Amino acid sequence: MAALLVAVSYLPPDTSLQDRQRDGVLKVCVPPSYPPLVTGDPSRPGFDAELVDAIAKNLGLKLALNVLPSIGKDFNPRNWSLTRAQCDIIAGGVADTAQTRSFLQTIPTPAETGWVGISATGTMPPSGSTVAILPGTAGLDRLALSGWLRKQGLRAQLMRSPAELEHALKSGTVAAGITERFVAASLDLDINTLTMFWLDESISPRFRMALGLWKGDQTLKRAVADALELLEKSGVMLRLSVRYGLDKDIEEPVSDLQK
Repeated sequence: MAALLVAVSYLPPDTSLQDRQRDGVLKVCVPPSYPPLVTGDPSRPGFDAELVDAIAKNLGLKLALNVLPSIGKDFNPRNWSLTRAQCDIIAGGVADTAQTRSFLQTIPTPAETGWVGISATGTMPPSGSTVAILPGTAGLDRLALSGWLRKQGLRAQLMRSPAELEHALKSGTVAAGITERFVAASLDLDINTLTMFWLDESISPRFRMALGLWKGDQTLKRAVADALELLEKSGVMLRLSVRYGLDKDIEEPVSDLQK
């Protein structure tokens, strides 16, 4: 124990917050688009985009929003090719899952994700039906979903893009679709003919979205967490949640969330 304490005393100090204060800039990496968390629209930049801007102002820093197409190209954040030189914080598609926490330290936000079903009946179809699957990039458990589909006797048809999933649902070539919550919300679907619904949590637990920070940046993480607490107490968090429809359930019209 004594040797461990001596060794710890030789570790370099955590200057993550001090470095940001010295430079006067908070660098946040986001994908080009991940509505409603990041939209790419300057007039309505998205929940995460506005949230990190409020955090930067609370810390007395200027926000530098770095748009990186690599974010979200793969469900594993390790494959996003991010560096400390680019990002102090990663936002707009980081799910607070065990896989993400093995790579980053996370601070959860009010946004919630999970597997969502889409069908005409608002339920999963009977055994033998074909279901379109678009895994998304939030790091949800694909293996558990695949096993559950097999047990239900449902045939999975993998989709390559939101547009392909949208076409399969509208054309009726599949009985239902399953994808990640925010991917589902971005689809242009007729709410009079297709309904979104959460898969049962016993099958698919829901996860909070999060801001991701590098492991070891403890002083910066504490400052960001403190800023988030102040934003919640001041009502800013609630205002942003209402603005981007995060206070609504998924069954409510997508168009209402985008007004």
